[in-house]
Amino acid sequence: MIIIHILISIIFYFVLMFLGVNLLGLLVRGLFTNSELDKLKTETKHDFIKGEIEKSKRADKWLNVIAFLAIIGYLYATFHFWNIGVTAVSLVLMLARLPDLLWEIKTGQQPNCVASVLSMPKNILYYITTFLTFAALPALYYFLYHF
Repeated sequence: MIIIHILISIIFYFVLMFLGVNLLGLLVRGLFTNSELDKLKTETKHDFIKGEIEKSKRADKWLNVIAFLAIIGYLYATFHFWNIGVTAVSLVLMLARLPDLLWEIKTGQQPNCVASVLSMPKNILYYITTFLTFAALPALYYFLYHF
């Protein structure tokens, strides 16, 4: 029976990681402006293009609001259906991904490619977030079955 619990914990860990990282990505990427669009807006003389850029910025703002509400709903659902420990693990998985996401946005590199991972700065924050990502799995098992 314990092997079934471990397998369920591993699957649930990947589900939480997938949902949390993607929701966080929606929120964080919308907080940064696209410099290429700003440059295009200042250089163009066509009102149609300027209008479309404004529509894009408005849509980004609404996407941020929706992503924030989805994150709140996601954390509430983990608390409602499981417990505060599972919610804490979900939050740790999201926060552990945040420095990597900010670095990817800053450098403009594609996420999850080998070159991106190898060129990331290996400072203390990198090691802390990596540790938290791996420590979340046994913590999730504990909070699912022993808390």
